[in-house]
Amino acid sequence: MSAYFTDFLHYDFLLYALLGTIFLSLTCGLISPLIIARKNAFMGAAISHSTLLGLAISLSLFQATQALPVFLSTLLITIFLTLFLAYSTFRQKLPNDSLIGIFYTSSMALGIIIHTLFAKDQSDLLSFLFGNILLLTKEDLYLSFIILIITILVILIPMKKWLFLTFDEEGAITSGIRAQVFHYAFFVLLAFLIVTSIKLAGTVLVETLLLVPGFFALKFSTNIRQTFAISTIFSVVFAVIGIVLANAFGLPSGATLAVVLFGALILSLLVKRVYNLLR
Repeated sequence: MSAYFTDFLHYDFLLYALLGTIFLSLTCGLISPLIIARKNAFMGAAISHSTLLGLAISLSLFQATQALPVFLSTLLITIFLTLFLAYSTFRQKLPNDSLIGIFYTSSMALGIIIHTLFAKDQSDLLSFLFGNILLLTKEDLYLSFIILIITILVILIPMKKWLFLTFDEEGAITSGIRAQVFHYAFFVLLAFLIVTSIKLAGTVLVETLLLVPGFFALKFSTNIRQTFAISTIFSVVFAVIGIVLANAFGLPSGATLAVVLFGALILSLLVKRVYNLLR
């Protein structure tokens, strides 16, 4: 089994995949508890699915080999769609889930149609939906690391304000916190994170990395600091296990990451349940 670990040191594309996994899982581990606590899981799904529309438009305008133009145009389109969605859902009286559901199914469907009409010969759409570690480059690692640093600065430094807004939005607004700025910043950060993680986890499966660590941490932690620590450790440990298993058995990286994280969550909940029954 040790040979599968040494492979990551001998082959550049596997090393890139490992480093990309670590950067992505650290970032998701930090932001995941807020997504769960703020009940924004469905919003994350909407952003990740709308990324497909941005990709389809970008691949219609540029060659798939033009990595930077494709990335930048996908990012700009996704941010535009995210800002529209953030504006439409900020402190609305109508249920947000209806609008979000309509938005993400429609944007994904439109993305598939545009890709079929204008970019069918450009690339394999499945690699964007479910990830492909063979596509990672040094530039992708730089972007992932930059997103990690930005996430640390945006989430950890104003942590008290995030928590105040999450658990008592009216009180936070009354005290002078600009809720709208935090609302937009949160979803723009999500858009950046999702677009940069397309190659590793895909637009569909990145949602697992965004949700499972925070859910696990909130189930097993006893305070706020512990929540973020547990979420980050859980995310990194099982994401790395997932990428190693994907290499060992020749499995798709994004799908393996998702299954390993989900399996770890279910197993831990079962163990906790049995432990509580035996106490």
